Amino acid sequence: MKQKRYKGENFEIAFIWGDRLTFPQHTHDEYVLSCNLSGDEKLTLDGRELEAAENCTTLYNPGQVQAGDGTDCLISLYLVPHFFESEMLSTINAVFEKPIVNDNELRRSFSSLISFTFDESPNSEAEEQIFNVLDIAISRYMLLTTEVIVDTSDWRIKIIKDILLDDLSRTPSLNELADRVCLNKLALLRMFSNATGVPPITWQRHRRVARARELLNQGMSAAQTACEMGFSDQAHLTRQFSSAYGISPARFAQR
Repeated sequence: MKQKRYKGENFEIAFIWGDRLTFPQHTHDEYVLSCNLSGDEKLTLDGRELEAAENCTTLYNPGQVQAGDGTDCLISLYLVPHFFESEMLSTINAVFEKPIVNDNELRRSFSSLISFTFDESPNSEAEEQIFNVLDIAISRYMLLTTEVIVDTSDWRIKIIKDILLDDLSRTPSLNELADRVCLNKLALLRMFSNATGVPPITWQRHRRVARARELLNQGMSAAQTACEMGFSDQAHLTRQFSSAYGISPARFAQR
């Protein structure tokens, strides 16, 4: 079995793969959400025999006794027991109602988490993607009412944009953005995504890469551009620039 992990303040992402993974009977103190990316998994959950087919997602509450066999690849999200309270999403015991769901949108959101497990440095976009996963899981499979904001002209959107544009070389945390507009992080992401089509950290990344393109056009080297725009190194700039424009920044600068 091989695995890569990314740990945040109140969560952890685990990408696990191998030939026919087997997990003996165990329990977790955390909430565990896992997407079965390859293989059909036979499960035992609190004494019940279940099956999570390929592309299905399991939603386990803290303390449930589980065991599994048969999957080849999965991506899991672990949330600390007080996650929903600490994120101001609920003051009562939050419970997922279904242990196994077949939800393609949820699977796609889970797949977006894989790349972060290979990144050892703190990444605000990882937390942003986690809340995208949770938005689907909570709204569809948990009896939990959360604030929904759909007014795309809300004054708070301009404040968030101003913060993000003020210094493109620095990525603020979701906590910082949410505190500035007095919202919890899920409400912040819903509001901003409804207005712009993407969540705030992703929105800033698009503009950071666009500004990098301008600097390259002005004759700045790829290495200087990476430093100027706050990328961790030139390889980081190359990955994001190539993803956006289909060409490396070094080759773009030579054109």
